[in-house]
Amino acid sequence: MTRPARDHLFEAELLVHYQVVYNFLLRMTGNPSDAADLTQETFARGYLKIEQYEAGTNARAWLFCLARNLFINDYRKRKRRGEEELDERTAYHRRDEENPMAGFADLRIAGVLERDFSDPILRAMTLLSDRQRAIVLMADLYDFAEKEIAEAMEMPLNTVKSVTRRSRIALIKQLSSYAENNFGILNTRNLG
Repeated sequence: MTRPARDHLFEAELLVHYQVVYNFLLRMTGNPSDAADLTQETFARGYLKIEQYEAGTNARAWLFCLARNLFINDYRKRKRRGEEELDERTAYHRRDEENPMAGFADLRIAGVLERDFSDPILRAMTLLSDRQRAIVLMADLYDFAEKEIAEAMEMPLNTVKSVTRRSRIALIKQLSSYAENNFGILNTRNLG
């Protein structure tokens, strides 16, 4: 592939997803600086591996796959080095009692949350594993089809379906009293 063709393909099909990939990584890392670094690395890797991308296919899913792999590799690298992982769960558990969501302050200040998640929803999301959170975010926030999630997460479709279902059930259980008290929504679903 010639350099002009590579540049055109990169700009036309991949670069348009920059903000979505950043937001996804921000929710995964809980840190704007780490998310920015991983986003840049995702797009650098995407540019270098553009021959592996088939033009006209799902660029967003391909980029999420790259981003997820980089997130996992970064997490493992930090763990090997003994660096402390200050993700959303850690930030929440280190909260100041006077301000129960102090760990999420920089997310709100930066204005990077596309939707205004309430504090109970953020707390419930932090209780999910990284894999569960990634799948729920892709399915419910970014409107990925289960097939696209399976491709991006490099998982079998049935595994994605079961993880999605279990994650949603966990969120419903965590948020049922919040939904009832604030919105009058009663859960009538069988969560068994």
